[in-house]
Amino acid sequence: MIIEAIPETKVEEKLSNEPSGSSRQFWNSGLSAQDWISEMYREQERKGAFEHLAGKGKPLDIPQGDLMNSILKEANFLPAWLTLQHEIRDQLEKLLETDSTVSDPALIEINERITKYNSMVPSPMLQKWKVTHANMRQQFERWK
Repeated sequence: MIIEAIPETKVEEKLSNEPSGSSRQFWNSGLSAQDWISEMYREQERKGAFEHLAGKGKPLDIPQGDLMNSILKEANFLPAWLTLQHEIRDQLEKLLETDSTVSDPALIEINERITKYNSMVPSPMLQKWKVTHANMRQQFERWK
């Protein structure tokens, strides 16, 4: 196998002169990584490597809305602020089940977690109020 430096202007000329079955290495050719990857892709395409892929000829399912959120959702990934939201909701629910007396340390712990949650959410509109003995049921409804 011969490895040689090929100036970028000569790449296409060099490729068109070589037989289609020959193997080429461009890692030491002075090409950028993008050009090198593109050339690898074109070579595999010429060899027919993509002819038997599942879904060939079918339209792509492009998600609507925010692309990053749809990728994360498809991967079953929850951002940390959503995980914390679920934990706070579950903690509030347990406190309401006991119903008799909710201790101040339990409320302090929940309010500390709410403060952390409020600092993590991507929008101020998603922030929640602190919980008190008087508004605990009302706040739980907002956390659902």
